[in-house]
Amino acid sequence: MTMFPSACIWSYKIPLAEALNEVKQAAFHYVDIETESLDAPGVLDALTTLGLKVSCVALDHRLPRGCSLEGDNSAAQRAALDCLKQGLERCQAVGAKVAYVSPCKSRKNLKGYGSGVRELAEAAASRGIKLCVEHFPGKALETAKETLAFVEGNGHPNLYLLLDTGHALLSSEKSWEIIPAAGKKLGYVQVNDNDGRCDRHWALLDGRMTESELEKILRALKEAGYEGTLGLELKDDRASIICGLSKNRNLLLRLQQTSEPKSLKEPEARRKQ
Repeated sequence: MTMFPSACIWSYKIPLAEALNEVKQAAFHYVDIETESLDAPGVLDALTTLGLKVSCVALDHRLPRGCSLEGDNSAAQRAALDCLKQGLERCQAVGAKVAYVSPCKSRKNLKGYGSGVRELAEAAASRGIKLCVEHFPGKALETAKETLAFVEGNGHPNLYLLLDTGHALLSSEKSWEIIPAAGKKLGYVQVNDNDGRCDRHWALLDGRMTESELEKILRALKEAGYEGTLGLELKDDRASIICGLSKNRNLLLRLQQTSEPKSLKEPEARRKQ
């Protein structure tokens, strides 16, 4: 089954309803979005009118003041959990099947953070949504390997790893080796490139990633039975975002077609989800 690209739209500077039009014109079927963006003017109507599906929602990108999942302040964490549970309701309303959060900043807060994440994972499960934790260089869970260990050790069946290929480059990890190690605990995949020094969110093959490495990633995902979309999380100041998204959409589909020739028409079953 073809893994369709999904356009992450949180880097757009124009009104999001206009961004969705651009994404649709670039032949995308799916988008990744922030919770807050679901309340932006015209967004819900645009999603419906354009027939775009929401693949994944970034739950905690824009938490209100006084809210924190960090785990070092019970009041701030309770406020965050209440806010994020409301976000999960909006995810469910637009049909999103995956949502994710970033790790806490300090390793000493991992226990408290983990407790909050378990509660959130339970709330997500009741809405049919997978909850993922993203590995994030510079935070408490810097590598995909330790984030996977955190997910597996947390003990909740609805907690998964979000693999970010750009973050893996920064932590000198091979995404195609992480995928089989994660197995069924791989909940979502975001793809982007960088220079190995900063999280630049360049288009694929514009930085350190080679086409051969990207092929290995796609092959590993196929072999693992990954059934999600591929979130293209780009932020490239050297060109318009839509140019990078369009170029990488075609690249991802071409490489899949080369390795396993089949129609790239969106499956009817997925369209009805």
